[in-house]
Amino acid sequence: MSAATATAVLDALPDATAVLDGNGSIVAVNRIWQMFAVDNGGSSEATGLGASYLDVCDRSAAAGCDEARSAAAGLRAVLAAGTVHCELEYPCPSPAVDRWFLLRITPLDGPERGAVASHVNITRRKAAERILAHEAAHDPLTDLANRSEYADRLAAALERRPDRPDGADVGVLYLDLDGFKAVNDGYGHDAGDEVLCTVAARLRHALRPGDVAARIGGDEFAVLAPRVNAVELDRLAARITEALGAPHFVHGRSLDVPASVGSHLGARGAPVEGVLRLADAAMYATKRRRRSETST
Repeated sequence: MSAATATAVLDALPDATAVLDGNGSIVAVNRIWQMFAVDNGGSSEATGLGASYLDVCDRSAAAGCDEARSAAAGLRAVLAAGTVHCELEYPCPSPAVDRWFLLRITPLDGPERGAVASHVNITRRKAAERILAHEAAHDPLTDLANRSEYADRLAAALERRPDRPDGADVGVLYLDLDGFKAVNDGYGHDAGDEVLCTVAARLRHALRPGDVAARIGGDEFAVLAPRVNAVELDRLAARITEALGAPHFVHGRSLDVPASVGSHLGARGAPVEGVLRLADAAMYATKRRRRSETST
């Protein structure tokens, strides 16, 4: 194969690709590589022919880039024939676009040791993965966290770690809508869905930064309030109770669908199901008290 043909083949590759010698220096690049370098603020001195790709990675690693540190280690392993290939996914955002790439390094067969490094744009795949992950963790109607995601977040908040002082500072609120069945029965499930979405919006507005709201199922909701004390949790519960006590306008009528709210302050290391059970019990105590007050 002639040098011109080899260059044409390299330029025909759809991904930013460079050929490296046994020392990690760049001996050939394709057009996409040159454009990739320009788009990411690179220069021909740093990423062009004769430049050391290993030095580029090492400088970025010294500046605190973990991905560059992994790339340098992977390249050295390939050049030393210690591994058959290296792959690394990394973010590479521009001011306007959130981009992801896959760095793939493979050994170059031939009389002289070397490697081929390619940067494959995987932004579309990562976006699809984020969408799937979001859908798996959120309620499709309200877009609040679902029960599984809430349990995972609560478990993480309750986890004992050396960098966290022990203490009862994980707040859990359990909410149940009063009179919601009557909305579904009297006005249809579309009206009920609208009420649930309105409840979700009011919940979001009432939360503090860092709090998590979830739809546990049906007309039951929960809130996770990490880094909270008893007074703050009571204030949050009161704010949510007030927000959800406002009437809903359904088919031209004003309907009251308030929420019974139970709260529990969980200790580090406590089991998730135990904390949820205590918050649920507190919610039912609130519901019984409200029914008693209404009947008297």
